[in-house]
Amino acid sequence: MPDLPTSAPSAPSAPGSDAAVLPPLTVPDPARSAAGEGRMTLMSPTAMSERDETDWAIVIGAALVAEIGLLWGAACVGLWRRRIALYRAASKAAEAGPAMG
Repeated sequence: MPDLPTSAPSAPSAPGSDAAVLPPLTVPDPARSAAGEGRMTLMSPTAMSERDETDWAIVIGAALVAEIGLLWGAACVGLWRRRIALYRAASKAAEAGPAMG
């Protein structure tokens, strides 16, 4: 039977002081956050000013209205095609005359 180790293996030594360089921790500037410069907007930071911002609720509302309009239009086209098909089938049946049985 092989001999089992009696102690745990030793941990690797700590890396040298030049192994990892971390960026300094800085506190965000309260003047920038108070001015609203940290908020997410739809505009690039270079062309942004407070009165040029587009509110997210307006953008989502416009997209929702556009989607509802497109779905309504698609439903109308579908119903129109069914009506045309029904009209054509009824006119073909009328041309063929009564069925003899």
